[in-house]
Amino acid sequence: MYTGEKYLWWNDAEKKLADEVADFADNVIRRDIDEIERTKKFPWNWFEAMGAKGWFGVFIPEEYGGMGRGIGKTTGFCIILEEIARGAPVAVDFYETTLYGYSPLVRFGTEQQKRRWLPRLATGDLFAAIVITEPFMGSDAANIQATARLQGDEYFINGKKRFITLGGIANLYVTYCRTSDDPEDRKNYRHLSAFVVEKGTPGFSVEAIHDPMGRFGSRHAVLDFDNVRVPRENMILNEGDGWKVLTDALNIERLGVAAGAVGTSRAAIAATADYVTRRVAFNQTLAEIPGVQTMCGDMVTRTELIGLLVFYSAHKMDLGMDVPLGCTIAKVFATQSLMQTVLDSVQCHGGDGYMRNYPVERLMRDSKLIEIGAGANELMQHLVWRLWLKDYLTLRSASRKPVTPRSIAAPEANRQILNTLADFYCLHPALYMEREELMERLGLTAEDLDRYLLAMEKDRDIALYRKRGSIALAKATYEGLKKAKPLEYYKFFPEFVDKEREVF
Repeated sequence: MYTGEKYLWWNDAEKKLADEVADFADNVIRRDIDEIERTKKFPWNWFEAMGAKGWFGVFIPEEYGGMGRGIGKTTGFCIILEEIARGAPVAVDFYETTLYGYSPLVRFGTEQQKRRWLPRLATGDLFAAIVITEPFMGSDAANIQATARLQGDEYFINGKKRFITLGGIANLYVTYCRTSDDPEDRKNYRHLSAFVVEKGTPGFSVEAIHDPMGRFGSRHAVLDFDNVRVPRENMILNEGDGWKVLTDALNIERLGVAAGAVGTSRAAIAATADYVTRRVAFNQTLAEIPGVQTMCGDMVTRTELIGLLVFYSAHKMDLGMDVPLGCTIAKVFATQSLMQTVLDSVQCHGGDGYMRNYPVERLMRDSKLIEIGAGANELMQHLVWRLWLKDYLTLRSASRKPVTPRSIAAPEANRQILNTLADFYCLHPALYMEREELMERLGLTAEDLDRYLLAMEKDRDIALYRKRGSIALAKATYEGLKKAKPLEYYKFFPEFVDKEREVF
C-alpha cells in the first residue's frame, strides 16, 4: 500500500497505480536488493515484471501499445519512479533511462520509427538508452566530439561514449553525434544530429563497464563506435536537429530524477524511524532526544516539500504547460535535500549507520550519483537563475509603456540623454540604465537612440555595455555627469549630518 501523499489532483487511476507500484517495491525490489548488493548482478526479473505491467509504456501513445488507463503521463511516470526508488534507488536507473531513451521517438519519430520500435518498448521487449556523455565532455553536451558522416544512404559513426546507463543491456541507443564542423552551425546549435543505433550493429561495442560507488546492479558503460554504419532512416528528425531533440526531453529527465529522490528520502526516513524508536541511550530512546527530533523533523520537512514540488510540476506538464524552471528547481532541490537527508539518517544510526547491514549505508552511496547525473547541480543552479531571470525580464519588459516616437535633433537628444542618465545616477550611482528605459523615457526609436549613444560613447560622455554585439546598458561617465549638471545637483546630505563640521 502506498504510504506517501496522494495529492488532491490525482485521479482514481493514479491513486491505484501508486498502490500497485508500492506493492511491487515492497514485495519484489526490497526482497531482491540485498542479493543484488552482494552479487552486483543485473536484475532482469525487475525489467520483465515492469514490462509485463505495462509501466514502460507510460509515455507511449495507446495506438502504439502505451499504458493509457486515464493516467497523466508525467504524473504516472513520477509515481512509478518515486515508489521503485523507495524500494531501491538503483531501480530508477532501469526505468527512467529507458523512458528518457525512447522519448525522442515519441516526440519526433517518423511513423515508421514509431511502429517499428514503440510497441516493443512499451512491453519491455526492447530497452532504450540515451548516449551523450563522452571522454571529452559531460554536462557541456554542445561539445560532443563523436562524428557521423553521410556516405550514400548511410551515416558512419566514430567516437566513444561513457557513463552510459544501461550500456550493454539496452537494445536501442539514441546517440548524439557531430555532423557539422561549420562554425556558423556550431554557433546556432545546428552541428549535432540524433541517431538510433541498434545493439549488434557491426563496429558498435561495449569497451568497458564501470564499477561505481553505489547503485550496484546498474550498468554504466563505455561504448565504442568504429565506422558504425547507420541507415539514414534511423536519424531522428533531420541533420542538425540533434540539439533540439536532446534538450526537449531534459525536463522529463530532471523531474524523473527528483521523483526518485522523493522515494529514496521516504525510505531513509522510515529506516531512521525504525532505528531511533528502538535504540535506547541515556535511559531514553533516541526518538526522545531533542537533537534527534530536530534532525528527523528537518528530514520530513524536506521530503514533503520536494514531493509537492515534483508532483505539482508533473501536473502542470500533464496540463500541457511548459515548466523548465519548475523541473530544474525540482532536480536541484530534491537531490540536495536527499543527500542531506541520507547523511542525517546515517548520523541518527550512529556507528550502525556506517555498517552495510543497515539500509541507510546503501541509500547514502546510491544517492550521491544524482547530484552529478542529469546535469551537475552546479550547472543546474546557474540554469535556474537564467530561466527565472528570463521570465522576470520578459514580464518587466511587458509592463513598460509603448514608445511614441518623436523627432529630436542631435544636440538636444544628447542633452536629454545625459540629463536622464544623470538623474538615474543620483538614484543608482553604481548601475547602468537599460536601453529600453531610455527609449521609454525619451520617446526615441531604437535606431535613433543607438545612433546618439554611439556618438556619445565616442566623445567619452557615456559608457556602453553590449550583449551579443547589441547595446544593452548605458551609464554617464564622470565627464558626462559634469556636462549634464553642476556638482551641486548631485549633492545630498541627510538631516542628521552636521554640514558645518562634516562637509567640506
